[in-house]
Amino acid sequence: MPTFTPKKLALEDTIGEKLRQARHNRQLNIEPIAKKLKIRAEYLMAMEDERFDKLPAGLYGKNFLKEYALFLGLKPPELFKDLDDKLFGEENSNPFSQKVLKSRKLLVWPKIIKNILIAATILICFLYLIFYFKNIITAPDLTITQPDKNILTKASVITIFGQTEPEAEVRINGEIVLNNNKGVFSQTVNLKKGLNSLTISAQKKYSRAQSITRQILVE
Repeated sequence: MPTFTPKKLALEDTIGEKLRQARHNRQLNIEPIAKKLKIRAEYLMAMEDERFDKLPAGLYGKNFLKEYALFLGLKPPELFKDLDDKLFGEENSNPFSQKVLKSRKLLVWPKIIKNILIAATILICFLYLIFYFKNIITAPDLTITQPDKNILTKASVITIFGQTEPEAEVRINGEIVLNNNKGVFSQTVNLKKGLNSLTISAQKKYSRAQSITRQILVE
């Protein structure tokens, strides 16, 4: 009975076989090539095993194959003519893979929202500081209710009534006048015959002074 002897079929070298054979002919290992080309070793092995789905999609994967082929002395066009572009995904014409785009889309919006929140916070803080410093340096409100205008009188004394901000210091002709927690104050002032000029001023700790002058003529 004749014995059946299996024969190896002569197949045309595939892309992976061409890469592997070229590397073996040059007696090179994967790791040094990976360091030289700065391509991960598993990508080089995937190309030799024709597991192209393990490579980055689009032009990234094709560029890896091109660089590897050139390094081994092969001509990339001869490899690509037998290569089905679908092996690298449907986005081969796109320089960025769909996975990269999707991940970037997921990351871009949070970054935009984060930047908007940061900008809004900085703006709020800036406006608050402007308001705070403006409130500090702005002269306080001051109202004199009596006398409400310049007057002519025969009296030798007059009582000044007014109101300002509670934290303001009130002075009449340089003399400090106490005010209550609502900013209301009153002070009796002696008058002399003739023209009396009364300057009532209010000032906070770091602010400008607010002043009102009353002319009192005593007959």
